[in-house]
Amino acid sequence: MSTRKLVFTLAGLAAVCALLSYAASERLGGLRGGATASAASRSAGPGYGSYLQIAGVQPRDYDAANKGARRDGDAWVLGDVDLEAVRAAAAAPEDLDRLAEADPKWIPTQTWKMRHGGASPFAMAKEHCSARHLAQMEAMCKADISVVVERQSPGDGHVVYARPTLGDEATDDCHAYADCIARNAWLDRPTPLPDGRTRYHAFQAGDIRLPMHGTKDEWQTSLRSEIELVTDNLTALRRLDSADPQIRQSLDLQQDLLEQLEWMAAL
Repeated sequence: MSTRKLVFTLAGLAAVCALLSYAASERLGGLRGGATASAASRSAGPGYGSYLQIAGVQPRDYDAANKGARRDGDAWVLGDVDLEAVRAAAAAPEDLDRLAEADPKWIPTQTWKMRHGGASPFAMAKEHCSARHLAQMEAMCKADISVVVERQSPGDGHVVYARPTLGDEATDDCHAYADCIARNAWLDRPTPLPDGRTRYHAFQAGDIRLPMHGTKDEWQTSLRSEIELVTDNLTALRRLDSADPQIRQSLDLQQDLLEQLEWMAAL
């Protein structure tokens, strides 16, 4: 499995720990893959939606701090946008994986889509949304998020439209989680773009959450192991040619994962 497919298999912290490591190790020989944290996510029965619950951290209430987002059906919109153009773009999202494969100029945007977010506001919002709305999980929560990016300069933009789509089997809690991350994690997220003049670009990202099990002590042990593993992978990657866009992408994703692990371990 290549790192470019990870966005469709994110399963909370546990799966991110394992999958990013496995993806890099399969594509770049010599990197190590870990399974300590992922083992805790495979236990049977109800579990937590986020490590924040295991660590005893209370979920943040984002509603009072919202920055002018408004509803558009199932979607969230931010700012003074051309709503018809944004809706049209969201209905036909570009495939970032194919764009990046055809032209390396799209790799930074593809990497942005694949990131879990390190210790950024994006990552924290996803964890707090999960802790708030997936307090007790019986099964997987899966959503596709269509996002529209408005260009702000030749090389970057931000998300102005986010619409979650879920299957018929999704629970009310899963719908609430997807709505929360669309509004509070994706909206206004800075986005790297190739130089150009097109005002709106639409992409689709995936989000999967699995029930998490285990005690804080068990997870701390797993987190320390994963931090060591990812640190070793970064050391190995830095010996390679960082001018290679694929190597650069692997470096960025492993660094992103390390920041996420260190943030969680500090809770």
